[in-house]
Amino acid sequence: MNKTKGLDYYHVFKVIYFANVAHLAKYGSLMVSDDFCALPDGPVPSILYNCVKGERFCDKELQSMLDESVSKGKDDAYYMLEAKRKADEEYLSKADIEVLDESISENAYLPYGDLRAKSHGEEWKRAFEQHGRKVMDVIGMAKDGMASDSMIAYIKENLAVEAALS
Repeated sequence: MNKTKGLDYYHVFKVIYFANVAHLAKYGSLMVSDDFCALPDGPVPSILYNCVKGERFCDKELQSMLDESVSKGKDDAYYMLEAKRKADEEYLSKADIEVLDESISENAYLPYGDLRAKSHGEEWKRAFEQHGRKVMDVIGMAKDGMASDSMIAYIKENLAVEAALS
């Protein structure tokens, strides 16, 4: 938000999505732990989306953090988001900042139609066509991000370990 001076939440969600995909492909881990769901206009982080929309069942802790740090537009510009304060980058790794900066420069100012087309990758298509909640798969997102075969194997191994420990 600080680097863009504000964006509509459609662009914010796509910047986050592409940063997350790049983080997966390059480092083998998710930058954002939220589930990305395949909606008609592209992937959205579901928990964050619910909070931005002000859903009553959203994550209260995240809602509180958003209320303290992000202002929402009014009336016709209700979809615009701006930073209320400087970002606390202590919570971000160098890798997080790298992929976020890259995603901001590549996606923050793309026209809606271009960004929509770009975000409708193979994993989005697979998830969108399934019944029920259209959650996108981590491996599919990594593949869309052009992760190498060895990185895909690494991600699968880490997902298996996480599943075994939970």
